[in-house]
Amino acid sequence: MNHIVIIGFMGSGKTRVGKRLSKDLGLPFIDVDRVISKKMDMSIKEIFQRFGEPYYRALETMTIKGLIEDKEKKIISLGSGLPVQEQNQKYIKQLGTVVYLKGSADVLKKRMEGSGNTNPLLEGDDRDEKMKKLLKQRDPIYAGFADIQVVTGVKPFDDLISEIEEKLKEK
Repeated sequence: MNHIVIIGFMGSGKTRVGKRLSKDLGLPFIDVDRVISKKMDMSIKEIFQRFGEPYYRALETMTIKGLIEDKEKKIISLGSGLPVQEQNQKYIKQLGTVVYLKGSADVLKKRMEGSGNTNPLLEGDDRDEKMKKLLKQRDPIYAGFADIQVVTGVKPFDDLISEIEEKLKEK
């Protein structure tokens, strides 16, 4: 199955881009974090607090494995930590065409502050340093998956969508 998979760091616009591509391409949109949150009937933060990160990562793996079997083409947004987990790497490529929304630390920081992002991995002091460290660690991993890579936060949203849709046609 050739789903369209959106990856990127927190604040890169995965949900917004995914919903817009869903509308433009007439495909269902799935946000893996929301699927897990709904299934567990708790927020991601609550799952991390009650069960820990390894448990949450196992839920992510189960969810994407299930999507590989789904024959209906979809737009799928992955949580920012999902591609980093080694066990998920083979599954992500099986899902379909991977679009990496790459953003600078400044753009991502500004967006997360504006959204009230409550990512459990960034809690506590030195939030900026934690974010920069995670971004440095994850960027090469995301880039390694990407069939399509676009930079977010430097052009109007409609232009970004047009760029992604053009690149998808080429795939």
